[in-house]
Parts: sequence; structure tokens; C-alpha cells
Amino acid sequence: MNARRRLTVALVAAAMGSTLATAPAGAEPTPRRAAVTSAAEGQDVPPLVAPVLGTPDVGRAAASASYRRPLFAFWPKKYNRIDGFGFTSAIRGSGSGVTFSAAWKTYRGTKPILPKKVFVQARVDGGKWTKVSGAKGKISRKGLVTASLPPYTVTPGVPVQSVDYRFKTKKIKQGPRKARRSTTSGPITVQFDNQAMYTGDQARFYAPIANLCPQASVTLDPTGTITTVRDAAFSFQYGIAVQVEEINAVTWESEASKMAVAIHECAHYRQFTNWGATRAGWARQEKAAAAVFVPDDNPSGPTPPMQPDWAPLEHAADCATFLVTTGAERTYGGYCNPAENAAAGLLWQGQRY
Repeated sequence: MNARRRLTVALVAAAMGSTLATAPAGAEPTPRRAAVTSAAEGQDVPPLVAPVLGTPDVGRAAASASYRRPLFAFWPKKYNRIDGFGFTSAIRGSGSGVTFSAAWKTYRGTKPILPKKVFVQARVDGGKWTKVSGAKGKISRKGLVTASLPPYTVTPGVPVQSVDYRFKTKKIKQGPRKARRSTTSGPITVQFDNQAMYTGDQARFYAPIANLCPQASVTLDPTGTITTVRDAAFSFQYGIAVQVEEINAVTWESEASKMAVAIHECAHYRQFTNWGATRAGWARQEKAAAAVFVPDDNPSGPTPPMQPDWAPLEHAADCATFLVTTGAERTYGGYCNPAENAAAGLLWQGQRY
């Protein structure tokens, strides 16, 4: 058996009080568990630190040039962030919003002259830039401009829309006249999927989560670029990613169990969005999960064996999955005690444990 595809289908049924079919001898490789992806979507990218400007120019010519530089400007696009992560493009479902950050700079030393307002502009499918109502950039002394962007709804009947966002400053009225101009940041790009237009396997794996995570997106990952060694993964950049070919290859597994894979990833989506859909919020969720979800045994019967990659946040997603479906055959192991079930149930209510 290929080591990359090896997985024990733990006896969830024994712990849940139902019957679980076992794989026949010589069957296809058993399915791989699902998880939250790491490096593929920027989870391991270090916190953004804005670049530091060098020593101010000296001399008459340099001084003259510095007075023509904008009083407030943005660093290149590569320093932009979406939801606090290290990427500048992402996939989201219709009805979702994002948090946009850009690094700013000034040539005016320790007491910069800041713009009174920073607006957010958007353009849809390469169209005209327009102001985003209700979205304003907040300037941080740590070198970032950040704005929470409102949910975007895809035009009915359109499968996908690509939206670029950028910051634009209001013209400053102080300082050298030639340096008072308005400036714009490099853009971020968000692809918004219209879930109602999903077909084929996208529709298949969205169906079981349509009521649990209606704003989530489903990305098909035939090459495993996002899911890596998993059959499915929740990615901060690409949403719920599914390697359909690997899931379909396990012909003896029930369709209900395969759909439970999407529900497990939907639980991760809830872990992300219920804590604010940001990198910082995810870190708080991990700490909260570690305080509630523990590797314990079922006092009343067999317990699915603990897997080497068991983690509190994965156990939380397992428990949440078991609450809404009886078909799940995949698990990271362990027992969902009453306190854990109560906490996991909060995810489906849009609350935090």
C-alpha cells in the first residue's frame, strides 16, 4: 500500500452505537483523513512586519527630490495581506468578506503627516474602480492600513466574479505642495464563487454543507497541490479543497462517509469564521480548542484509536461532524464526551466554545 495514502478507518460506529462496514480483502487503499492545510495557504507565514525606510537623503538635489515624494505612500503589493495571511489572492464563497491589510511608508521621519481618510476601492472582473461603501482603512502606527471589507454577493446567474480591492488616500492638505497628492496601494484579488452555480463534484460536496456553511466555497484539487497528503483540507486561501479522485478511489466507502469529509472541513471553516476569519482569530481558536477537547476514552465501550496527527482542533471538527451525520467513518480517534459535544455544537450555531 502506498504510504502516502495509508489511513486507518477507525471504528466510529463502535463509539457511536451504529454498524460500520469494513473494507473487503484486497480493496482499494483506505481513505486519508481531512485536515486544515498549513504552508500551502500561508498559515506558516510569519506576521507581517512593514519594511523600514533607510536614512533620509541629504544634499540639495536629494532634499528637492524628497519634497516631491508623497507624504504618505504604500509599499509594493507583495506586502499586502488577506485576513492576516501571506497571500494577495484568495477564493471565497459568495456572501463572504475579507480583511485587507497593506504596509504604508512615509519620508517625513518620526512625525508623519497622515491622510485624514483612507478609502477602499473595488473593481469587478477588471472593470472600473469604484468606492466600497462603508469600508475605510485604519492607519496603524505599526505600519499597516487595515480594513474589514463587507460581504460580496455574486451577480445571480454568474458562476464566478473576480474582485480587486485597493486603498486610496484622501489628498493631504499639509506639507510641501508637490507631496500632497493622493496615493493608491497595490491590489488584492478575491475570486468569489456563486455556490448556486456549482455543478458536478463542486455541487456534490457543497450540498451537505449548504445549510451548515452557506458562504463557504468548494475548490476541486485534482493534483493535490492544496490538500497535499489529505483527501480534503480547509485552506485559508482556497476554502474547502477536495481531491475528488482520491475520495472516489475508495469504492467500498459509503457516499455518506465521503460527504462527511466535506462536513468535517465545514467545521474547520466555522472554526475560522466564528473567531473573526483572521490569522489572529485562528490562533485564539486553537487555544480555546486545546482547553476543551482532550484525548480521552469512551467509558462505555470501544474508542476509535488515536491517530499520530490527532489535535484538539481536529477532534473538535470530528465531534461537530458526528453531531450532524451518522455516516462518518473517518476520525482522528478518541471519544467525544458530553462537554465536547456541547462545545462542538456551538460551531454550528455561529458561536465560540
